[in-house]
Amino acid sequence: MESSLSKWGISIINQKRKFLYQPAPLSSIILWSWTFCILFLGLIIGLEVSAKWQWIAYLLGIIFLVLTWAQVHFRHVYLDNGTIRVSRVMNHHWVHIRLKDVHEVHVSKYRLGFIYGGKIYQFIMPLNSIIELSNIIGETKKEPVK
Repeated sequence: MESSLSKWGISIINQKRKFLYQPAPLSSIILWSWTFCILFLGLIIGLEVSAKWQWIAYLLGIIFLVLTWAQVHFRHVYLDNGTIRVSRVMNHHWVHIRLKDVHEVHVSKYRLGFIYGGKIYQFIMPLNSIIELSNIIGETKKEPVK
């Protein structure tokens, strides 16, 4: 059975796409908690110390903004030619996942999970990205092996 896009001659598997994501729920809670600790520390120092030490509060505020920007900007899932590349904030070795080798795809409202190479991958994503990515993985599984 063809997808609605395939019957019109549009191949959704070979398109280059980029999706935003957050890591697995527990990892995401831990990472964002540490990020907000820096913000709260900056607020506490800003309110409690004398005026000559206010630069510490401003510095912590800038560090919070940079970390927040990095956690949003550097977390992408790239879809290109039947492979998924997962970029990370701290690890510059991206994960390359072949869609044909993905097993046991689990989809919930804002979470996409699957098994690849014996590892469990979970991503928190917007609902439309989850629907599109799970459909693309499903389309890849339906294609005959060439």
